[in-house]
Amino acid sequence: MSYTNSPVPIVRASRERGQWRGAAPCRAAGHTVGETHCPAVAAEDAVQVDLITRLGQAAGAAHEGVHAGQQWWERWNFDPELIIPVAIVTGLYLRGLYVWRNRSRPHPRWRTACYLLGVAILVAAIETPLDAVAEHHFFVHMIQHDLLMMYAAPLILLGAPTTPVLRGMPRRVRRVLVRPVMRRPEARALYRFVTHPLMAVVVHTAVLWAWHLAPGWYDAAVTNDIVHDLQHFSMTAAGVLVWWNVIDPAPLRSRLGYVWRMGLLIAVGTPKAFLGAMITFSESLLYDFYNNVEPIIAIEPIRDQEIGGLIMWVPGQMMFLVAAGVVFAVWAHKAEQRQQAEDAERLAAAQASATSS
Repeated sequence: MSYTNSPVPIVRASRERGQWRGAAPCRAAGHTVGETHCPAVAAEDAVQVDLITRLGQAAGAAHEGVHAGQQWWERWNFDPELIIPVAIVTGLYLRGLYVWRNRSRPHPRWRTACYLLGVAILVAAIETPLDAVAEHHFFVHMIQHDLLMMYAAPLILLGAPTTPVLRGMPRRVRRVLVRPVMRRPEARALYRFVTHPLMAVVVHTAVLWAWHLAPGWYDAAVTNDIVHDLQHFSMTAAGVLVWWNVIDPAPLRSRLGYVWRMGLLIAVGTPKAFLGAMITFSESLLYDFYNNVEPIIAIEPIRDQEIGGLIMWVPGQMMFLVAAGVVFAVWAHKAEQRQQAEDAERLAAAQASATSS
C-alpha cells in the first residue's frame, strides 16, 4: 500500500479550512458559513501561506513524510548534524572507559548499558521511520517527543558520561582547553545557573507550552527543517535539565535532597499533564498541518490529536510517578543505611566503654 504525501499542499481551499475551524472568521466578518470566497478566511490563509513560504525558502522543507509509492518503513533519515556529534561523543565515552584503568570510583556495566541505550533511543527517535510517520500523525510526534525527553535524557545521564567523555579526549585538549575553561569562575557560575532546579521547571514548562500552544510554532516546526531541529533540541535539553536534578550524574551531584527531587518531578509533571488534557479535550483541530497530509493510519485528524494529548498526559505522568517512586526507594534505602551505621557506632562505643571499665 502506498501513500500520496508531498507533504501535500500546506494550505487547502479556504472553504475547507474554514469548516475545520468552525468557520469562525466567516461569522466574525458577517459572511455565510462555508462561503467559498470569504475575505476573512482568505486573508488569514494568505498570512499563513506567506509565513510558511518564507520559512521554506529560509531552510527548505522539514523531514518529509512518506512519498507516493513508498512504504513507511523505507523512510530513513541521515542527519549529519545529529549523527556526527553523537558518534564523536559516544566514541569519546567508550575510549574514556577503555583508558580509565585506575578508577577512583566504580563505573558498573549497567551505567554503560544505560548510556548506550539512551543514545540508541535518541537516534531512533529522529533517524528511523518513526520520524517519517510523525510527519503524518500528531500522536506519533508525541511519542517521539516523549522518547527524547522521558527516556533518552535520563538514560544518558544514568550512564554518568562526564568522566568517561573527558578521559576519552586527547590529553592536550584536556590540558589546553577543558581545564582552563572549567576553572574559570564564570564557567562555574554558568553551570550553577543552568542546572538550578527552578531553571529546569521554567524551561521544561516553557518549552512544552510554547511549541504546542504558541500560534504557528508547531506548524512551523513540521514545515521547516531548522525549526524542527530546534524543537527537538530544546525538548531534549529541557529533559536533560530536569533529570540532571533528579539523577546524580556522577561525579556531579544534584543539589536537591530526595524529598525536593520528588517535588521537582511533581512541579514539571503537573503543567505537562494539564497541557495534555487541554489538547485531548480540544474540540477544534489545533494543528492545521495534519489536516493537509495523507494519514498512514486510518484516523481522523481530530482523533489523532486526542490520542496525542492522551500520550502526553497519561504515560508522561506515569513516568514521573515511577521516577518519584524510585527516588523515594533510594531515599529510604540510604536512610536505613545511615541508621544502621549509627547503630553500629553506638554499639562499638558501648562495648569500648564496658571494656575500659
